Amino acid sequence: MDLRFLLVLVCFFVSGFAGLLYETAWTREFSFVFGTSNLAVATVLAAYMGGLSLGAAIAARHLHRIRRPVLVYGVLELGIAASALAVPYLIRAVTWLYRPLFATAGVLPEEGGAASALFYGAASFAILAVPTTLMGATLPMLARHAVEDESQIGRRIGTLYAVNTAGAVAGTLATAFLLLPELGLRLTVWTGALLNAVVFAAAAVLARGAGIAPRAASPSSAIPLAWRGRVVLAVAFLSSVASFVYENLWFRLFEQVLGASIYAFSTMLGGFLIGIALGGAAAAPLARTRQGSAVGLAFSQIGAAVFSALAFVWVDSLPELAAFVNQPGILGVAARASVAATMLLPSTLCIGASFPFAVRALAEGVEEAAATSARVYSWNTLGAIVGSVAAGFYVIPGLGFERTLLAAAMLNFFAAALAATSTGRFARPVLATAAVGAVALRVARPSEPWGLISASTLTFEVSGGGEGVAADRDKLVYMGVGRTSTVLLLEEPGAYRLRNNGLPEASIAREGAVPVNSLTARRMSLLPAFASGAPPTMLVIGFGGGVVLERVPEHFEQIDVIELESKVIDANRSVSALRERDPFADPRIRVLINDARGALMLTDLRYGAIVSQPSHPWTAGASHLYTRDFFEQVRGRLAPGGVFVQWMGLQFVDEPLLRSLLATLLDVFPHVRVYAADPGSLLFVSSPEPFELESGAEAVMDGDPSFARAGLRTREHLAAEFLLDERGVRALAEGAPLVTDDVNRFATDSPRALGRPVRDLTQMLAPYDPLVGNVDGLDPVYLVRHLVRTDRMARAKRLARALSDPLARTLAEIEIAHGLREPRKKKKLVKSALALDPNALVALYYADPAEAPASAEAEGVAMMRAALRLHDARDWAGLAELEDGLASLDPRHPGYPEAQVLRVDWRIGSGDRARARDAIELIDTQPFAGPEQMARRALAGVRSGEPGVARHSLELMAGLMLGKKVVMTPLAAEWALAALDGTPEAAATQAYKRLRPKLEKVARSEKPR
Repeated sequence: MDLRFLLVLVCFFVSGFAGLLYETAWTREFSFVFGTSNLAVATVLAAYMGGLSLGAAIAARHLHRIRRPVLVYGVLELGIAASALAVPYLIRAVTWLYRPLFATAGVLPEEGGAASALFYGAASFAILAVPTTLMGATLPMLARHAVEDESQIGRRIGTLYAVNTAGAVAGTLATAFLLLPELGLRLTVWTGALLNAVVFAAAAVLARGAGIAPRAASPSSAIPLAWRGRVVLAVAFLSSVASFVYENLWFRLFEQVLGASIYAFSTMLGGFLIGIALGGAAAAPLARTRQGSAVGLAFSQIGAAVFSALAFVWVDSLPELAAFVNQPGILGVAARASVAATMLLPSTLCIGASFPFAVRALAEGVEEAAATSARVYSWNTLGAIVGSVAAGFYVIPGLGFERTLLAAAMLNFFAAALAATSTGRFARPVLATAAVGAVALRVARPSEPWGLISASTLTFEVSGGGEGVAADRDKLVYMGVGRTSTVLLLEEPGAYRLRNNGLPEASIAREGAVPVNSLTARRMSLLPAFASGAPPTMLVIGFGGGVVLERVPEHFEQIDVIELESKVIDANRSVSALRERDPFADPRIRVLINDARGALMLTDLRYGAIVSQPSHPWTAGASHLYTRDFFEQVRGRLAPGGVFVQWMGLQFVDEPLLRSLLATLLDVFPHVRVYAADPGSLLFVSSPEPFELESGAEAVMDGDPSFARAGLRTREHLAAEFLLDERGVRALAEGAPLVTDDVNRFATDSPRALGRPVRDLTQMLAPYDPLVGNVDGLDPVYLVRHLVRTDRMARAKRLARALSDPLARTLAEIEIAHGLREPRKKKKLVKSALALDPNALVALYYADPAEAPASAEAEGVAMMRAALRLHDARDWAGLAELEDGLASLDPRHPGYPEAQVLRVDWRIGSGDRARARDAIELIDTQPFAGPEQMARRALAGVRSGEPGVARHSLELMAGLMLGKKVVMTPLAAEWALAALDGTPEAAATQAYKRLRPKLEKVARSEKPR
C-alpha cells in the first residue's frame, strides 16, 4: 500500500466520522419539527439515504469526465461542510411552511397520514439533498483515483468501504459520548464541518502530486448491463434490504438490556458497523476475480442468514451474559453492548463482505471500477431505505420478532440463489446450500426470545446487576410489538405492570387492589383543579398506565391525551374490565396517537392544565420534552390562569440535573412550585401568572370523591406535599445551566444519574421549606400530625421546632412523641400543654383519663373513650349506635384516625355484606396504615363477597410482615386468619403457611388494644 493511498484512507476515515456525526445530529434536529414518531424518524432517514443513493448515481454518470478525482473529492467535502451548516436555517424555513399547511384549528391533531409522510419526506430530502448527495459521490470519486489495475478493484474499493465504515463507528460513538454532552447539537455540527474542511485541505495537497486519471471510455449509463450485472445489483439491493431489517430487529431486541439512551443507541450502532467494517476489510483482498467474487457474494448472503438465525437462537442468553459483565453507569452500557456486538459479529462480517464482492463481481475492467462502485453503492443504499422503512412500519409490527428474522433470512437465501446464476460452475453447490439452509430454517423455526423481551433495562442500569431481569411467562397478560417499542403487560400482586422496551412504565391497579401505589400519578390530575380561573380543559402528555386519568376531578370537562405508541393504548384496553377504574369509560377523555411536540406545533388550542409525564427522560421519545424549547411551546398552549404540571422520578436525576430542571422551568415560567406525594418523585407546578393552590383547596375538594380517594381531604393534606415555593425554587436554581434542544442534559446526563440519583431530598430541600415559619391559614398541629402519620417525621420535627406559639409547639411535639411511641415523653408534654391551656383538645385527648380535667368531656373526647371501651368489648351493636358522632368528627380532630378505625370495625364485625362493602370504602379513603389496615380490608373483602379485595389485601399484608416481627393487635390477627380461611387460594400459598403461626400467636395473646 503506497503512502498516498494510506493518506486517502485517513481522509475517508474522517469523512465517515463526519457523516455519522451529521446523521445523528440531523435526526435530532428534525425531531424538534416533525416529532419523534416512527413516521417522522423514518422519513428523515429515508431522505438521508436517498441523497446518498442519488449522489452515487450521479457520480456513476459523470465519473468518466473526472481527471482529478482527489481534488474533486476535496471539493465535495468542502461542499458538505457548507451545506451542513445551512441545514438548521433550512429547517427553520420548513417549519415556517409546515405550520400553516398542517395546522388544525380548534382540535389536537393525530399522527399524520400520507400527506404528512409526503411532506416529511419531501422537506427532509430538500434540506438534506445537497450534503447527502455530495456524500454519496465521495466513494466513487476515491475509487476513480485508487484503482489503477484490475487486481486492485476489489481490494482497494473494499478497503475504502471498510475504512469509511470504521470512521462511521468512531463518529457515532464520539458524537454520543463526547461531542453532544460537551458541545451540544450546534457545535457538534460545526465540528463535523471543520473536519470536512480539514479533509478538503488535505485532499487539495494530495491532489497536487497525484497523477491525472485517464479518461474513461464512456459514462456508466452508456455501458449496457448484461444479465450478470443486473443480477449483482439486485443481490446488492436485496442484501441491503435484509441487512437493515436485521439492524432494526437487533436494535429493538437489544434495547431490552441496553436501554434507549443515546449511549445505548450509539453503542448498538457502533457494534453493528464494526462487524460491517471488518467484513469489508476481510473480503477486500479476497475479491480478486469476477467469478470468485460472485461466489463470495452468494456465500456472504448464506452466511448472513445462517449466522443471524444462530444469533437469534442464542439471543435469549444475552440478559445473563450482560449481567455477568455489567457495571454501574455508562460503562455498563458499553460492557453489555460489547456482548451484543460479539453475538452479531459473524453475521455482520458477512453483511460487510457483500459490498466488495458485489463491486468486483460487477466490474469488467479497471475503467469501470469507479462507476461500478457507484452503481452498487446506489442500489445498496436504495435497499437500506426499503429495509429500514419496511422493518419499522410493517415487518416487525406485523410479523413479530421471530417471523421477521425468518423473513430476512429467506431474503438472504433468495439473494444467494439469485447470485448463484452468475457463479458459473459453482451454481449448483451454491443453490443446494441456499436451499438446504432455507428448508432447515423453515422447519426449525426460531422461537420467541422471551427471556430477552421480558428483561428490564433498569435492573442493569440502576443496580449494576442483572439478576431476575426476565419475567415469568405465565404472568404475561398482553404483548404488542409496535412501531416504536415492545409493550408488555405483566400480572403481579394487586396490579398489572406495564413495560415499554424493557422499561417499567406504570402500575395499573387491579379491581379490588389497595390504592396505595401511584399517589403521584393521581396527584397529576388533581393539582390543576386547585388553580382557579383557568378553563376546565386538560391535556395529558403520555398515557402510560392511565392512572392519571382514572379519577380526573369533575371540574374538567374536556381531557385530551397524547400517546406516542399505539400498543400502549391496546395494552390498557386489554384489561379495561379488570382494572380498579377504567379511564376509557370516561366520555371526557379523547386519546390521540402522536408526538407531543409535533401535535402542539400544529394546534391553536389552549388548555387550563397541561400535564406531562414522560417516564424515562433520557429516551428519544421523552428527552425532548424536558427542554426550554418544549416548555416555551407548552406556555404558548396554556390559557390565562392555566398551570403546567411536570413529573420527574428522583431515580433519574442527580442534584445538578434537578437544579437544571428547576432553572429551565423558571426561565420559561416565572412562577414555579414543587410538590411530592411520595418519596420517589416530584411534581413541578408552573404558570406564567401567580398562583396559589392551598387557600381554596377545601372548597374544590368538597363534593368530589376523587380527592378523598387520593387522600386529600383538607388544605393541610395538600400543604404537607408542598416542598418548594418560588423563593426556594429560585435559590436552588441559581447558577444551574439550562436544558435546551441544543444542549439536552437529560438526554446526556440522566443515564449517568441512574447510578447516582438524589439520595437525601429532605436534607437538600430543608433550608427552603416554605412551611417553616409560614403556616398562616393552616392548623399547624394537625399538619404535624398528618406528616407523622405519613412517615415524614423529619419535616414534622422541623415544623414543630419552628412554631413560635409555645402551646402549638408543645401540642405538635405531643403528636411526634405519639408517632414515635414514646409514652413517657408524651405524658410529660401533655402535662405541660394542659398547664398552658386546660382546654387544649390534643392534650385532653392524649391525657390519662384518670388525670384529665373535667373539660375532657368536651369536643368528642368522652364519646371517643366510650367508643373505645365498646370496641375493646367487641360490642359492635353498641359501637354502631355511636356512628353519627364518630362520622361527625372533623378530620383535624386528634381522634379522627381512630374514629375511622372504629367505624370500619363495627361494620366488619356486624357480618352484614353491604356494611362490609362500606368498610372497604372507608379504608380506601384513609392514609395507608400498614398490616393491620390490610387485615381489616381482607376480611371486609371476604364478607362483602369481593375475593379480589381480600386476595390483594392479603398479598400486601404478607409482603409487609414476612421476615419481620409481627406488630398487630389480637383482633386484627383474628381477622387476618378469618380472611385467610375465607380466601382458600391465598391460604394455600407457602407465604401464608409461614405467616399463619405468627398470626395465631398474636391472636391468642392478652395484649390490650
